[in-house]
Amino acid sequence: LDLLSDEATTLLDPFPSVFARVSPENKIKIVRALQQCGHVVAMTGDGVNDAAAVKGADVGVAMGMGGTDITKQAADIVLTDDNFTTIVAAVEEGRRIFDNILKFILYLLSCNSAEIILFLFAAILNLDLPFTTIMILWANIIADIPPALSLGLDPPERNIMSRPPRNPKSGVLTRSTTLVLFLQALFMAVVTFAVFLAAVLTPFGNIVLHNKSGTDPDTYVPSIFHNGDPELNADDNTTPHIAGARSIAFGVLTALQLNQAFLSRSVDISVFKTGLRSNKWMVGCVLLSFALYVMGTYVPKLNDWLELVPLDWHAWLVILAAVLLQIVFSELMKLVLRRIARKNRRNSAVSHEREVDPLRV
Repeated sequence: LDLLSDEATTLLDPFPSVFARVSPENKIKIVRALQQCGHVVAMTGDGVNDAAAVKGADVGVAMGMGGTDITKQAADIVLTDDNFTTIVAAVEEGRRIFDNILKFILYLLSCNSAEIILFLFAAILNLDLPFTTIMILWANIIADIPPALSLGLDPPERNIMSRPPRNPKSGVLTRSTTLVLFLQALFMAVVTFAVFLAAVLTPFGNIVLHNKSGTDPDTYVPSIFHNGDPELNADDNTTPHIAGARSIAFGVLTALQLNQAFLSRSVDISVFKTGLRSNKWMVGCVLLSFALYVMGTYVPKLNDWLELVPLDWHAWLVILAAVLLQIVFSELMKLVLRRIARKNRRNSAVSHEREVDPLRV
């Protein structure tokens, strides 16, 4: 190493796995060479001679029991038990925290984006809004907060330590995760809007309402198109038919958002593999949110305040069908993501083999 420049050390191929009798300068040279190759370097040390390399590494690790004070001050992490297996546990915990932050963001953004897209559909077509103001507030309270909090307590995924390191320059949301977020939001918005239109414009809305008095669609259909009248808004139109249509759409969107919590537990792993029992907090939070939704729909006075109408069993069949359709859509999307990731790993492995052996055909 003393005879090699920094550039020559970087070009070593394959890069040596073991170095012996290295000086403090050699340690710094090794760290810089690995960083130049694009690696994230962790350096462990306990003595004064290790302090410079520990300081220069991306992650400096010092020994808490046998390490010197100078090395501890230069390090990013101090192992209080001087056990190297603690580093593995720390990496796993760090990946779990990052995953849970990503799940939290994906869940909240997909649910809130679905509501935005839903209202954009109504605005573009100049239709009455599918939800009133109090419905939106109620949905954000029961369908966003409890499930999102439970995602922060999600255990690590099974393959968390077999993944390649994440690019430290990339953000929390990548192109693939942003596309997943948008497609999930678009699906929830399209399904909810389709159910709302079906309940308003067809006799379907009469069938699914528990209270069928005054639900003739002819009383509302002529006014669904506002013709650009700015004086009309969703809170002013409370006829039985539109109230029932909004209640059906609200039930569909709430169920899709609660189901989205389970689907958000992994970006690419099937929901049938992540299971339900591994995160009991989520099961409890989703059941709590669903109970609050049922109360808001069927408890007298409370449903009047929320402007919701009790639904018949036909409506629950529609809600169940929407949830099943969402699972199928999510599983197909995750299948495509897994195949793309598998193809990228194969291409990466082939390109690495060609770099190591340029004559390989």
